Amino acid sequence: MQAVYGDQCVDVSTVRHWVRQFKDGELGQVDLSDKTRSGKPVTASDQLHQDHVEELIHGNHHIKQKDIAVALGIPKERVGHIIGVLGFQTVRARWVLRMLSDEMKAERVCISREHLERFEKEDDDS
Repeated sequence: MQAVYGDQCVDVSTVRHWVRQFKDGELGQVDLSDKTRSGKPVTASDQLHQDHVEELIHGNHHIKQKDIAVALGIPKERVGHIIGVLGFQTVRARWVLRMLSDEMKAERVCISREHLERFEKEDDDS
């Protein structure tokens, strides 16, 4: 098995344990469903938290990961995960999107044209 699956192969002791477990139980009697586990479920990566992180970053592009974690009451590691999911990265201590979609590029062009028209109008007024 290790020749085929390499490091992802389960250990032989685990296989032996499974064989013993299934031999002891009658065919069809072994419960294969996941059992409940102790510990807090991971809910810090849900859409609500993603929206909050995105709002905080758009509100302050210089905000630190630690400050976001404190503001939302979630671990810094989860904030880092959410930031990666949202597609942000730091550039010179500022959060920016990694890639712009065509829609975002078009919106930037429109906004730039509006600013240019306003600048030219103000220049003409003076």
